[in-house]
Amino acid sequence: MPRRLAIVGLAAVLACPALAQQVQQNQAIPYPTTPQPAETQTNQGLGQNVQQREQRVRQGGAPQDTRAQTNQGQAGATAQMGQQQSQADRQYVEQTLAAGTVSLQASNFAATKAQNPRVKQFAGFEIAEQNTLSDVMHSMAEPTATSSTTKGAQQAASTAPELPQNDAAAMERMSKAQGGPAFDKDYVAMQLKGHQDLFAVQERYLQGNPQNRELMNVAKLAMGQIREHIALLQDIQKELGQ
Repeated sequence: MPRRLAIVGLAAVLACPALAQQVQQNQAIPYPTTPQPAETQTNQGLGQNVQQREQRVRQGGAPQDTRAQTNQGQAGATAQMGQQQSQADRQYVEQTLAAGTVSLQASNFAATKAQNPRVKQFAGFEIAEQNTLSDVMHSMAEPTATSSTTKGAQQAASTAPELPQNDAAAMERMSKAQGGPAFDKDYVAMQLKGHQDLFAVQERYLQGNPQNRELMNVAKLAMGQIREHIALLQDIQKELGQ
């Protein structure tokens, strides 16, 4: 009886060509007698061996994440760009505050020592302008500063600007000078050079493709005002016979 069942089963298998073909294929596949360790088996998704997978995990990725190193490189580049931008913001604020301080102090002297009406009038304009610009810059060091204000800008805004030696010497000279035509000419010449230098500071910052929207807008507005003051100073200088 068992022999008859075996014959019937074999006949049924042979009667189905697809199933018969599968049986023949299975019989032809050589199976290893000893299983291979998982570490020696190649898997393109996981890497060549367990050491590679462990290395990816230490780099912050999943065992199968082959992009972990690339992602780390991109994050490092982004951080470096952020540091460069922060440094550019700091330099811009420092230079703007330093030039503004010199212009403000000189204008304070001119407000009492200048004799030419136009020179005295310009000094009043400059005092108001520099006080406003200084308030804007120092506001970036306050706790309510926007999140886009970089650390470099905050540090520069909270620190008293360091004046170049030649500017400090000019302040000393003007503080001791007597009012009169010579003082007026000296003040106008000094203001003209200071405004040209301050214009260059704004221009360099904007050409650096800044990401700080607040500072970028300040620089754009300042450039327009500085350009007008340069034209006014040049006109006054001609009137003084320089």
